[in-house]
Amino acid sequence: MLKHSHHNIQTAIILIVSLFAISAKAQTEIGRDSLLNYSLMFRGMSRNDITIPVNYDKSKSPRNDSKLILPVVERIMKEPLSSFTFLDEVSKLSGADFSTLLNKFSALLNHKVVDSNKISRLRQFTFDELIKEVKKFVKQGTRAKRRVDTILSKEQRDFLRSNLLSVIGEDDFDDNNSDIFKFNVARDSSIKTSMRAIDLLDNDTLKKFVDEKIYSVRYLYQLYEDLKTNIGNFGEDGGEEIDNDNVKGQFIFYYDEDGIRIAIGGKGKNLYKGKFNFIIDLGGNDDYEIESGDIFSENNFSCIFDFGGNDIYGATDNYSLAGAAFSANVIFDKSGDDVYAGKSVSLGSAVCGIGILYDEDGNDTYRANQFSTGAASFGIGLLIDRNGNDVYLANSYSQGFGMTEGIGAIIDDKGNDSYLIDARSLDIGRYEDHYISMSQGYGLGLRPYYAGGIGLIIEGEGNDIYNADIFGQGGAYWYSLGCIADKTGHDKYNSYQYSQGAGIHLAVGLLQDDDGWDFYSSNGVSQGCGHDFGFGLLDDRKGNDNYSAYSLSQGAGNANGIGVFIDESGRDGYLNKEPGNSRGYGNSRREYGSIGVFIDGAGDDFYSNRSDSVIQNSSVWGVMNDFYLMDLPSQVSGNNFKIEVDSSKDYSRDEYFIMAKTIEPRFSKWQEFGFRKLIEDSLQTPQYILKYLDTDDHRAALVLRNVSQRIYNTMGNFLSDKLMLYNTSMRPGEVFNENEVAFICYLFGETRNPAGKEQLLNLTYSDNIRIRDAAVNALGKIPVDSSETEFINKVSQRLREMASENSPNKLFNKDLAYAFKNYNNLDNIATLFNMMNNDYYGVRFTAAEALQKFGDEYLNYLSDEKLYEAASEPDWFRSFLNSILNISESGFKNLFTRILSVKNPDDDMTILNYEDLLKNYNKGVSPDFIAWDKEMTVFLQSKSILKVK
Repeated sequence: MLKHSHHNIQTAIILIVSLFAISAKAQTEIGRDSLLNYSLMFRGMSRNDITIPVNYDKSKSPRNDSKLILPVVERIMKEPLSSFTFLDEVSKLSGADFSTLLNKFSALLNHKVVDSNKISRLRQFTFDELIKEVKKFVKQGTRAKRRVDTILSKEQRDFLRSNLLSVIGEDDFDDNNSDIFKFNVARDSSIKTSMRAIDLLDNDTLKKFVDEKIYSVRYLYQLYEDLKTNIGNFGEDGGEEIDNDNVKGQFIFYYDEDGIRIAIGGKGKNLYKGKFNFIIDLGGNDDYEIESGDIFSENNFSCIFDFGGNDIYGATDNYSLAGAAFSANVIFDKSGDDVYAGKSVSLGSAVCGIGILYDEDGNDTYRANQFSTGAASFGIGLLIDRNGNDVYLANSYSQGFGMTEGIGAIIDDKGNDSYLIDARSLDIGRYEDHYISMSQGYGLGLRPYYAGGIGLIIEGEGNDIYNADIFGQGGAYWYSLGCIADKTGHDKYNSYQYSQGAGIHLAVGLLQDDDGWDFYSSNGVSQGCGHDFGFGLLDDRKGNDNYSAYSLSQGAGNANGIGVFIDESGRDGYLNKEPGNSRGYGNSRREYGSIGVFIDGAGDDFYSNRSDSVIQNSSVWGVMNDFYLMDLPSQVSGNNFKIEVDSSKDYSRDEYFIMAKTIEPRFSKWQEFGFRKLIEDSLQTPQYILKYLDTDDHRAALVLRNVSQRIYNTMGNFLSDKLMLYNTSMRPGEVFNENEVAFICYLFGETRNPAGKEQLLNLTYSDNIRIRDAAVNALGKIPVDSSETEFINKVSQRLREMASENSPNKLFNKDLAYAFKNYNNLDNIATLFNMMNNDYYGVRFTAAEALQKFGDEYLNYLSDEKLYEAASEPDWFRSFLNSILNISESGFKNLFTRILSVKNPDDDMTILNYEDLLKNYNKGVSPDFIAWDKEMTVFLQSKSILKVK
């Protein structure tokens, strides 16, 4: 049985709920794509509508830049449903050979793919040949490293030496968390530092340097494989006993000259301490205490081959233990129950380089701080574990984490693994008692300046545990991509927010679990959730699964995001405390809707509903009782600490503005105080805030919007005068730039202030698409009295002219359709009717809403020819049915009969669409109409086993 639940289109909520329990025969015929297509079709959409319709290459806002976006991220944002192909490709990498993995990740970053046929092999070789090869390789790396000094000046190297980790974004600011002014200075300084670090790393010559390091790593893996077949030929005599500051134990070779240190340890227990360029250990339970040295030193390359034993790897500083900065650092470990304890940038992590940790067998423990265990920016960081029950522990920005121009991944083929994130980095922007994770398949960009990278966890077999807090588990933020692909096993996913297939702020978050009885737990904005032009997907293919969340989850779209949740089969349970905004939920923002898709493909499933003060026998042996006792007070999460305002001091207007833009919860009282002071000085504030019109700080932009709403008349008149000056100037660019003009239009729209309406109309003739779109958007929001006939006619004519241009810009067309709703002109009907055939749902649905305003005047336009035209395509037809909901009772009955003659109810989708139309039409109140409606509904239901709920 197909179970549907939806909201009326007039509420501007885009909602798709499709819960399927399909017979065994049907299940063999209906796959995931068919279920998705069917669900979208019922809502009047197609796969083409599933897109993030923003501009990726030009006319960027200072608060929305996608610089350095990776091609695969851009492609999936444009075509989110191509995620399924991407996930299938990623899943196949479980068990793939090392060369395939390295080439795949190189290709995702647009780096050179290494041709295996061009890698020289030693195959069978003598010990002397091995020593010669190792020395040669180390010296070649030293010479290559010298080129970095020619790329970056000494001052730039000194800056990066101190600030390289700033690429991951803002710090937690330590002791500055209680002083609002110190906090803002520290935050702004941190962002500037991050920007400069990324600017320096964005260098084509450095990219070529990374290409060389990728080739080097590919060669090292081949050398490792060759050594595995020759290892029995070396160390038969046990080697020489050496005991000094750097090594202790039996060694068959030791070299320490000219700043280069190479050691080949025997098969017993050995100690390695300090900086090494190359270590080959033939076996034994070894201890490593490795340091990195200066990241810009000539010999910061490091490689370890360990061929057996339960080893302990320790790091004394950052950028060590397979952690690379301007280098290639690798560890290949053949077997043993090993413990890896790194610092930041370690255990398969890199910044401007490549870091590889490759462990073939054993129950291993991986523990490190920030930016570790498969993390990268401007390079590749991989942690590959082939077999064993492993434990991964890190602080944040780790465990498959990708920052700008980087791809970080964990590939674990077999074993019951645990991924744990330590709670150390307080999430000061949202909560007082939760912590930033940014881990476990997570991508991150530097908002609003630079796009992010790709973070992956690829899991093969095993019952795995994933535990994170804020941001994690197949999530992403700001033009980036995060993904978990888990093939089999009974897995547990636990997080708090922004996780489990969550795309946040123009990003793509994916979680796919192929098989197993899995458990998912989250508070919200998770489990297939897209927020603010983000795309989130959770796809669980098999197993009896349980899902628990509080809100905005399980297929939810928010603020023009797209969230898709698919459970393809199994006897599943769904718990949600706010079902009203979950399981196929979308809300309206930016004048059109978000998309939420929930699909359960098969199984006898269980769903939570609101149940308070009830008693219900749930089974013969059990009872469900939600009693009516008074609730006990409990701890408040996230609101239990507020810093008091020191109102005894005198503050400047700049300081008031800083207070007003500080949105962190602990400073909420300061924010209210500063905002109140700004609006008290309504005469001076408009001129003061002009300097922020081109701000790249979204917090400052929020203050401008809120201030404009409070000092409505003063601000409206002031900005109207400024637009007039811009429109009449011979050199308008000297008055305002395009970002400032577009933002003024935005303020008029947000405040619904008509003071600048004539200037807004003039701006629709601008050659700049951002200005023209912003003006149209504002014209659609400002109040216009019906008596203003001349202005209504002028705007209507201009809107029709722009619609006839057939712009490829989806959001511009959406804004046109929205603006039409504000201008009631009969000549607009024909244009709106045609707009219902647009290839983007935001245009079709909005045009349909605009047509509803015309009532029976619209009915007069609907000739049989127009009905045939509307019935020609499924998407158009569904939008058309939405457009006739405001026609009078008698007109609706007559029109419905005509529609039936044009498009017979001879397929399930048409029947369901007609049922839905009758359900949504709420103007029929006469007994005759009610009887007719019931008769028609019964007739339609008799033609299909599927019912509209």
